[in-house]
Amino acid sequence: MNHDSESLARARALVDAAMRDPQRWPAHLAQAEALLIAAAASAPDDTAALTCLGGVLCDLAKYGEAAEVLQRAVRLRSDDRNTYFNLGVALLNSGKRLQAMQRFRQASSRRASAATWAAYFDPQAQ
Repeated sequence: MNHDSESLARARALVDAAMRDPQRWPAHLAQAEALLIAAAASAPDDTAALTCLGGVLCDLAKYGEAAEVLQRAVRLRSDDRNTYFNLGVALLNSGKRLQAMQRFRQASSRRASAATWAAYFDPQAQ
């Protein structure tokens, strides 16, 4: 589980930039996605890279892809709050409300890794 901390940090900076500049949201997130796809490809069992990739895929509204990536992190025994939270976001936005609520409950009993982040989620929009 040795994540490429430089790639994760660069991807996080791009996500933060997207939040600050909505006009560049798609470009920044596409760059973050590319970095995280490469990180996950070079270390396919890295749950931090998978969690971050899943979060970015959620932010890009690619919820089906996000759920697949995040379910892989769960199968690899991620204990990161953000893995379960991001999976909840992906499932909720895929119309799988009961499964999403289960993942949100699982997230609430875990601690977030400093290496990962939560997908953007607006509960008022649901």
